[in-house]
Amino acid sequence: MSARHGIFRAWRPLRLPFFGRRTTQNLFSTRKVYNDDNVDQTSPPSTLKTQKGGTPETPAPAKSTRASPWQIRGMMRLVPHPLTIILAQDTESALPSGLLVSSFNTITLDPVPYVSFNLKLPSATYTKIQKSGVFGASAFSNPDIAKDFLLDKDSAAYRTALRKNVREGKTMLKTGKGGIWWMGCQFMEKESLQVGDHLVVIAKVVGAEYYNEFYKPRENVQASALIYLDGRYRTAGEPVDHFPSPQRLEDERFERTGKWK
Repeated sequence: MSARHGIFRAWRPLRLPFFGRRTTQNLFSTRKVYNDDNVDQTSPPSTLKTQKGGTPETPAPAKSTRASPWQIRGMMRLVPHPLTIILAQDTESALPSGLLVSSFNTITLDPVPYVSFNLKLPSATYTKIQKSGVFGASAFSNPDIAKDFLLDKDSAAYRTALRKNVREGKTMLKTGKGGIWWMGCQFMEKESLQVGDHLVVIAKVVGAEYYNEFYKPRENVQASALIYLDGRYRTAGEPVDHFPSPQRLEDERFERTGKWK
């Protein structure tokens, strides 16, 4: 046998080093086959750049400035937030417990109204909401009420404020205390969500009424609930648009026909 034939006889297929579970086919594929937070796991192969040799090139992470809590707080102070009193009562206490929130809002209205708000844990008011399964939410126009519900919950001044402002055995404000509307809400514990030291409370509205007929929409434009804006309590100003919003038109249609759609 010639030397040339000996060379070809001794030839064997080149074996590549084994890297984990990556096969020879994967080594030369542009499809992502490893975990890397800097690359979108769902990106198609055509969107990934490749280095020489065919291995995927990891793109540099996007440059961004990390937002501080103080910066976000400053930003959100430029957005009006509605102020609402949350009151809860259980059978074990003579007095209800309450707190002032600026996060109360509707989630959906149809077919059943659902609302939400955020509170910080631990919370005496939340403990009573858990025990009773219900709470009341009141919009109001009196800034003194807001100050009363910011008092230390263990202080005598707070207990005095509760007796002064809240109906006995109820989750409503007393008449003449600036209440605008009240909603009776059923706590949905399974749907509620804890995020860090805060809880997003989800509830179904099971009852609602105005504290005074005077406060019905459009019968008195001065009857605006308090809002929180730029670190101050305020009321809404004059409208700046010249055309009614779709929601306003929907409300007027409901008043005429009794139907949402």
